[in-house]
Amino acid sequence: MSVEDESVTEPVQIVFLQQDPLLAETYRIKLELEGYRVTVANASDQALQDLRSQPPDIIFLDASSGVAADGAVLDWLRDDPTTERIPVIILSNQNAVQLASSGLNLGPLDYLVHGVY
Repeated sequence: MSVEDESVTEPVQIVFLQQDPLLAETYRIKLELEGYRVTVANASDQALQDLRSQPPDIIFLDASSGVAADGAVLDWLRDDPTTERIPVIILSNQNAVQLASSGLNLGPLDYLVHGVY
């Protein structure tokens, strides 16, 4: 009788930084149905510190509000050695020009424009 090595892969861990609880819940449910582990948080200092202690595989950053704080969060993620290599997906209902004019420097990153439903 042989024992086969069953490799169990851990689900991808996503942290979703979102200010709108309803929108966050919608994304969380959809992503969890696809097999991802999702943690939803607002971009508070505590949430950012939690990223240092338990870095996720991917960070979703909602920048729909277009406020400068979104840019500060993205800069913090890029400047911190623990999070600098974690892929950040920018979610917004603005295009790249609008995001740049509101102070969000996307750099070499891509972004996803979502509509308001």
